[in-house]
Amino acid sequence: MRFFHQFTKLKKSSKPHIGIVGVIMSNFKIQKKVLKNGLVVLVLENHTIPKVSCQLWYGVGSKDEKSGQKGIAHFIEHMIFKGTEKLSESDINLITHKLSGSCNAFTSYDYTGYLFDFPAAVWHQALPIMVDCMRNCTFKQQFLNSEVKAVIQELKMYNDDYESTLLEKMISTIFLDHPYHHPIIGYKYDLWSMNKDSLIEFYQKHYIPNNAALVVVGDIQPEDVFLQAEQAFGAIPPDLTYESEEFFHTPDLNGGAITLYREIQKPFFIYGFVIPGLKARLDYVLDCLTWILGAGKGSSLYKILVDKENLVSDVNCFVYDLFDHSLLFIQVDPYDKKDEERIRAIIIEEIDRLSQGFFNEEELIRAIKKTEMDFLSLQENNQKMAYIIGKYYTALKDETYLENYTQLSMDQIKKEIRHIAHNYLTSSLMYIGSVLPIPDKDKKLWLSYQEVSDAQDVKILNAITREASVEEGSHVHTIPEYSVADFDYPQAHKAALSNGLKALYHHDSAISKIEIVVDFQGKYFYDPEDKQGLAMVLFDMLQEGTASYTATDLAGIIESRGMSLGTFPGVITLSMLATDLKKGLEILKEIVCYPTLPESAFKHVQNRILADVEDFWDDPQQFIGQLVRENVYDHHPYHKNIFGTRQTLTSITHSDVKNWYNRIITPVGARIAVVGNLTGYSIMDELEQVFGSWKGAPLTPLSFPQLPEITAHEIKYPIVRDQITLAFAGISVSRKDPDFDKLLLFDQVFSGGVLGSMSSRLFELRERSGLFYTIGGSLIVNADQQPGISFIKTIVSPDRLKEAEKSIRQVVAEGAQGLTQSELNQAVMAVVSSMVDNFASMKKMASTFLFMDTFDLTPEFFRNRYEHLSKITIEEVQQAVKKHLDLSKMVTIIVGRM
Repeated sequence: MRFFHQFTKLKKSSKPHIGIVGVIMSNFKIQKKVLKNGLVVLVLENHTIPKVSCQLWYGVGSKDEKSGQKGIAHFIEHMIFKGTEKLSESDINLITHKLSGSCNAFTSYDYTGYLFDFPAAVWHQALPIMVDCMRNCTFKQQFLNSEVKAVIQELKMYNDDYESTLLEKMISTIFLDHPYHHPIIGYKYDLWSMNKDSLIEFYQKHYIPNNAALVVVGDIQPEDVFLQAEQAFGAIPPDLTYESEEFFHTPDLNGGAITLYREIQKPFFIYGFVIPGLKARLDYVLDCLTWILGAGKGSSLYKILVDKENLVSDVNCFVYDLFDHSLLFIQVDPYDKKDEERIRAIIIEEIDRLSQGFFNEEELIRAIKKTEMDFLSLQENNQKMAYIIGKYYTALKDETYLENYTQLSMDQIKKEIRHIAHNYLTSSLMYIGSVLPIPDKDKKLWLSYQEVSDAQDVKILNAITREASVEEGSHVHTIPEYSVADFDYPQAHKAALSNGLKALYHHDSAISKIEIVVDFQGKYFYDPEDKQGLAMVLFDMLQEGTASYTATDLAGIIESRGMSLGTFPGVITLSMLATDLKKGLEILKEIVCYPTLPESAFKHVQNRILADVEDFWDDPQQFIGQLVRENVYDHHPYHKNIFGTRQTLTSITHSDVKNWYNRIITPVGARIAVVGNLTGYSIMDELEQVFGSWKGAPLTPLSFPQLPEITAHEIKYPIVRDQITLAFAGISVSRKDPDFDKLLLFDQVFSGGVLGSMSSRLFELRERSGLFYTIGGSLIVNADQQPGISFIKTIVSPDRLKEAEKSIRQVVAEGAQGLTQSELNQAVMAVVSSMVDNFASMKKMASTFLFMDTFDLTPEFFRNRYEHLSKITIEEVQQAVKKHLDLSKMVTIIVGRM
C-alpha cells in the first residue's frame, strides 16, 4: 500500500469559471446521504465504462499518533488487509482478484483511505469487506511480524527517493510544534516495537462510522448505493463521544535551510513556504497562483529561469496540500549549483511582483483555463475523482465545495493572490532545501552511516520472526463467479488524406474536450547508433518556435487556451477544449510542417536533455530498465537509450537535427487519431484542409535482426543507495506470437497482470517473508511487433539480497506448475474485464485505436476476446511458460551497494 499523499501529488480539481466549459459542470453533482450512525455516503455517477471506484475515508492520519507510536496509522493501513474474524489473511486479495478488481490504501498526515476498483456488476462486494475491516480486524502477531519487515523495506525504499526525502525533512523542519513534524511512515525504533495491543487501541478509537466517509464514483445509481450502504454499514454503532483533536502551529518570522548530500550527478533545490491549509478554502486561488508563478512553460519562472537566463533545466511550482497548513514548493534543477543565490533572487523578485498585483489578465486567464482542463481530465478517472471528493469532504465536511470551486471573480482571485504572496511568500519565510553531490572526502562516511543502519535492522528484525505460513482463502469460496457485462466498444472511423496520412476519429460527447495523437513511423530506435537521443532532441526542438510563433508565443497561445502539448520521440499529443479544435489543428500544422528548429535554441535543448540523462542515471528504478534492454536486445534497435548518452548527445549537431526532421517527420506512414466531442465538425474536411498539403518521402523501414539466445549471466552496477534493486530479464515473444495470449494469462497469476493484483505468485512471496515491500514484473513487457521481455524487479536490503534472489529464482523455476483451472478462469476474466479500461478516457481511446490499427484488429477483437481466451488450456499455458520463462536464459541485474 502506498501512502499517496506523502509521495504522490494528484492534481487538484476545479470547476470552470470563465470560458465555454461551464455548461459541462451542470452535470457534476455529488449526491450525499448520512446514515443514522454518522457514516457519510457520497456518490458521483460516471457511465463512460462499467467500472466503479469505491473508497472508504477515515478522518485519522499520522498527526493523531502519540509519542512512541509514530507510524501506527500507516502500519494499521497495512494490517487491515491481513485478516478479520471472518476473512483470512489472503481473503481480501483473493476476493478482489476473483472479481477482476484491484485494491489499495493510502495514509496521510490527515487521513487514511481504502479503495476497491471493481466492475460495475460487482462493485457492492467491496462493502462487506469494508464493513468487516471497520470493526473486526484481528492484528495477529505472527502476521504483524512479517509486515513490520515489509514496512521497514518501504521506509528504506523511500529513503532512496531523494525528492520525497527532502520534502519530508523540510516539512519536519518547518513544523517543529505541530504533528506534521513527524514522518507519516514513522521511525524505525517505533515500528520495531509495534504490537497487537497498541494497534487495536488506536484502531478501535478511530475506525468508527461517524469518523468515516464512503465515496463511490462510476457506473452506479445513487439510490442503489445509498441502499447498499445502509444495509452494509447501518448496524455498526457510532462512538458519540469521539472528537477529532485540534492542533496548532505558531507562526513566526523565520525561514530555514536543509541540505542533503547523496551520490548523485544532478543537484536540485526546493524552496518552500507555509500557506493556508485546505480548511481555508483557497485551493482554486492557489491553483491559479502556481500556474502563474512556476507551473508550465507559460509561467513567469519558466520564461525567466529556463528560457531567458538558462539557469535551470526545469522548474515546477506546486502545492502540498494539508488540512491545517499547506505548503507551496518551487523546485528547480540547476545546471550549476553555484547559481543558487541568483535563482533564489529571481524567485523572490517574481513573488514580489505577484504581491504587488503586477500580473496581467492574460496570465490569470491562462491559469484559469489550465485549471479547467485539469478538472475535465480528472472526470475521466473514477479513482482520482473519488480521491479528490474524499479528500475535500474529509477536510471540509462540505460535498458542494467542488461544485462551487471556482465561484470567484477575476478581481477576487487577483486580490487573494496578492494577499497570499504578500503575507505568506516573503523571503523572510522561505525555507530552502538542497540535494547536492557528496564531496569525495565524505563518501566513506556516508557509506558507514548506511552500514550502521543495516546492522541495526539485522539485529532487531532477525529477532522478529514469523513461523506461520500464509493463510489460505476461506471466505473467497462463498463469493459467486460473475459474468462480464456487455459493453458497446467504441469504434474509430478510418480514412486517408490525399497525402497518405491515415486518420482515425471517434465522436464522444461525454465531456467537451478533444484529444489528438499524431503517431510517426520513426521512433527512438530509428536513431543512428552513434547519435542516440537524436529523436528526443528533435521532438523537443519542435516546441522551440515555428514560422508564425516564437517558442514563448507558442507556449503562451497553447496554455492560454488550457491546451496541453506533448512531444515525444515519434509521438505528438494535444489536448484541448472542443471549441478550440480549429486552433489546435493550426498549432499542430505549425509544429509539424513549419518548425524553425532555431540554432539559437539547439544548445539549450541539448543541455536540457543532458540534464535529464544525469537525472535518469541517478534513479536505479529508471535506469535498471535500460540495463535490461541493453543486455536482452543486444544489437537489436530496441537496445538504444531513448535519451541517448552524454557521448552520443554531445556528438549531435544542429545539422543532424534538421536532417533528421526531413527524414522522419513525414505524412507517409504517419497516423493521426482524433477523439472527443466533434459536434459541428466535419473532421475529415478539417484534417484535409490543414494537413492535405503536407508532403514527405517514405521512411525506409528498419531491419530487425533475430535476437540471439541469452546465456544466464549477472550484471552488477555499483551505486550507493539504501536498498538494492534486483531484476531478472529474458527474451519473451511478440504480440502476434501464438504464445502471447498464453503468457498474458499466466501473467495475471504470476505477477498480478493487468490489474496489478496482490493475489499473485510474486506477491505471495512478499506476504510470506517480508523480504521486500514491492515486487512485480511481467512476462510480456514491451511486446509489440518485436519480441518483448520477461522482467521481474524488486527492491531489497543488502543484507537480504541473497535470500531474496534465491526465493525469486525458486518461484520462477516453478513456472506454471500447479496452475489450476480456477486460476486460469480468473485470469481470463481479469483480462476481459480490463478491456473497457482502454476506453476510460479520450486519450486512452485514441491510443487504443492506434494500437488496433497497428495490429489490424477489428472491433470483433474485443467482442470475441472471452471466447478466444477461454479455449486456452492449462497444458498450453504450462508449455508456453516452460519455453519462455527459463532462468538459464535470463540475465540477473543487481544495482546498489556491492
